[in-house]
Amino acid sequence: MKISKTLLILLIGMFILLKVKGQPNYSLKSHNITEGKNANISNKAAKKSFKKGAYNEGLVHTAQALQKAENKKQVSKAQNSLISHYTNTINKNLQKITALQKKSISFVSDQTVTQRADILNIYRVMNRYCDVLNVLHPDKFKAIKRRDADVIIQIETYENQINASKILFDESLQMAAKMHYEKGTHLAKKNQKQANKEAAKHFKWAYEYIPNYRDARKKYADLKKLAVTRMGFTAFKSGGDFSQMGDLIINSVLKKFITDAKQFEFFEVLDRTQMNALMLEHGLRESEIMDPSDAPNFGKLLGADVLCVGSIDRADVDRQMAQPYLQEFTERVVVGKEKYLNKNGEERTRSIKDDVSATAQMNQKFSNAVLSVTYKIFDVATGTLLDLGEVNGEYEWDYIWMSSFQGDKRAIPNEMPITELRFPTQNEMMQPANEFAAQALYQKISNYVRETFE
Repeated sequence: MKISKTLLILLIGMFILLKVKGQPNYSLKSHNITEGKNANISNKAAKKSFKKGAYNEGLVHTAQALQKAENKKQVSKAQNSLISHYTNTINKNLQKITALQKKSISFVSDQTVTQRADILNIYRVMNRYCDVLNVLHPDKFKAIKRRDADVIIQIETYENQINASKILFDESLQMAAKMHYEKGTHLAKKNQKQANKEAAKHFKWAYEYIPNYRDARKKYADLKKLAVTRMGFTAFKSGGDFSQMGDLIINSVLKKFITDAKQFEFFEVLDRTQMNALMLEHGLRESEIMDPSDAPNFGKLLGADVLCVGSIDRADVDRQMAQPYLQEFTERVVVGKEKYLNKNGEERTRSIKDDVSATAQMNQKFSNAVLSVTYKIFDVATGTLLDLGEVNGEYEWDYIWMSSFQGDKRAIPNEMPITELRFPTQNEMMQPANEFAAQALYQKISNYVRETFE
């Protein structure tokens, strides 16, 4: 049976939703909408909010505008907004609340927490503008212009509904925390790496719902240690004039992983200093780890779950000198002075400008460094090749200078170099190329890590 592209996308979306639905996804909005300094600013803010469909936000600004209005124009604008949007917005809010209450009448899952949070949010924002409108003088609702109508709206207070909704919301937090704690406990009994990872997530979600919920935080920390995948990096093989490139690229990649450590919940890189000490103690060499059959022995010794090995396959620096060429420059400059009479008949002096030109002999030299790296990632337990790839790093340098010219010197740009520079050394060229390759290697490995171990 064929599946249409649209259906496939929907199925993928549902899978992603099911995968992440356990994580708390509610938000208790504070509704601290920035208050305008005066009625004009609030009326403008209300207009923008209504235009983008944020009607509750718009009514908050409208109520503030009516409260601060000091002239008829300001009052009229706020009144028109209330007449146009207040009743309709309140009715839609109450309809939405009713629908959410039916769905969340009893606790089902994390979605219940989100639904009850939405109910609380709606009541709170309605109360935000109703509280302001309730204390306004009745004159604020009387028509300003003959063609206008008085503002006749039913202004409620929602304190009781807010309190009741808050009780239900807090209850759902407790039930969600309990649900995830129990799921985490069940998964932890399997004592498997993947199960430990899922269990750790559930314990984390439990204390995210209720801080300090039972011993969820400790259980998360304990299970995370069991679920973490540890990757060891061995020195990449390299030779010739660039034998140090292997160590440099690995050190750079490790530094990036350490800097971004907080981005990875269930992944760590091993310290190479400790790795080297252990290998030295057992008389082992990193250069031997290039075959899958070697991975289990080395990995177990080093405490790694996976090993990344690789080599520098190409490290070239090319230098070239271009043929000299001529280039013409033109510049408008002051070539003299002249006297003239202004409109009052007074004598003044002004500059005379004209174009001057010069032809310069230009020289150019450029250098290019290219670094190619291949890598492999092995599973320590089985020796299975998990991933492999290739990255490149390239750095270009060029320099242009003028050796001589004919014509007016003033046409030559002031910043034009006139002294030849030496070519950068091989190391000066390879270091930035190495950094670009290291960044590319880090991106590839980190993407694999997120897809596989997180």
